[in-house]
Formats: sequence, C-alpha cells, structure tokens
Amino acid sequence: MQFIGVDVHKEKLTVASIDEKLNIEFIDNMVPDGLLNYLKNKEVSIIAVDAPYKLNYGFMNNDKYRMTLNCKLKGHYNKKVSEYELSRRGINPFSTPGSMDEITGWKGWMKTGFNLFAKLEELGYKEINIRKSSDNIQGFIEVFPHACFTVLLEYIPSPKDTDKGLKERIDILEKLGFKGVEKILSGCGRHAKTDKLDAIIAAYTGYLTYIGNVTFVGNTDEGQIVLPTCGLKESYKRLKK
Repeated sequence: MQFIGVDVHKEKLTVASIDEKLNIEFIDNMVPDGLLNYLKNKEVSIIAVDAPYKLNYGFMNNDKYRMTLNCKLKGHYNKKVSEYELSRRGINPFSTPGSMDEITGWKGWMKTGFNLFAKLEELGYKEINIRKSSDNIQGFIEVFPHACFTVLLEYIPSPKDTDKGLKERIDILEKLGFKGVEKILSGCGRHAKTDKLDAIIAAYTGYLTYIGNVTFVGNTDEGQIVLPTCGLKESYKRLKK
C-alpha cells in the first residue's frame, strides 16, 4: 500500500510517499503536473494534502450555527469550522477565504491546493470524511502538519524553523517507526527540511486514516481537517496490536 503526503507551495509541491510499514519510498519536490502524471500509473491508497479542500462557507459567521458548536470564544469569524476547531485546541492555521477572488499574493498556495484537489477528483480520487470513512478506502484528505505534530507530541512544538522545532519533529517521526529521517534530511537547507517533515507527517496521517486512528474536525459541507486520534504513547500501543 502507498500513502502520499503533499506539502503545497505556490509553484511546487513537496511530496513524500510511504508504505504501511512506514518505509519512506521517496520524498522530492514536484510541480503539480509531475505528481498527477505519477498518480496516473499508480494505485495510491490515500493522498493527504496540506491545503484547504473547499472555501469558507461562512458557518462561523452565523450566530445560530455558532451556538450549535457551543462557541464561547470571542472572535473566530471569517474562518472555516475546521479552523475554529484547531484554534480551540490552541493551534492556529491560516484562515481560508470565502471566495477565490480573495486568494491573492502570498495566499496563492491555496489556489495551487484547490487546483490539485480538482485534478485528483478527475483522476477518480474522492474526499474521505467522517461520513465516508471505512476500512477499505481510497481517496484524499486535508491535513495541517503542525496540528498533526501537536497531537502526536501532546504539546505544541517549537517553531519548525528553529533547531529545537526541527529536532522535536524528527524525534517524534523516528519514535513512531520511521527510519533514517535525519539522514534523509542531511544536505537540505532549513526550509527544505521543514517542507519534507510536513510531507512525511501528512503521509503518516494518510496511513492513520486507512487504519482508522484519526479524528475528523470541521463541517463536512466545507471540508474537514484530519488529525491523529491520539499521542505517541497510545499510537505506539495501537500499532503494536
């Protein structure tokens, strides 16, 4: 089985592929068309993409809807429900706009993500969410790598562009069962290292989705973000069963 994690940038993707034994089959930078051409000849179980799948539908701006979430926090408007759910956990992702016209400048990476999801659907991959999850699935999910690392570490890690933040992320991956992560990253610049770590944890979350150890947060109508269900200790117990 193959699980792919994609860290999305405006002009390129950082792509990691792993198998069910957590072997890193490859990790590299690609243009979107390069990944799509690769997928045409492969049967990938789950593709985990670090980008919004859908636009903000405005649920968090609706007072009645906010009451259904028991939202007691001030603010948290103009974002998706999934992004609110992460904020409630102390994790702060970028807010997704409600219109493609709002995606300009540095937000261009979101447009790359939207286009990628559309192309994946053309290839036959479908969104996996809490309503569609099963033991035999093939499709794509939306992930936020910082949130995945936070859940597995059971605390909010240091910024990923610091020595401490890099070490925390490398250590947790190796404790989960990945081999030679530090060697794979050797020779890379700091920014490239963080991109590759994000791609690996995205692929791992795809694997966890396959075995059913994930939590879907957000409203299914506007797209959910997928998180590991538990931290390292409990994950290790489940993987050993």
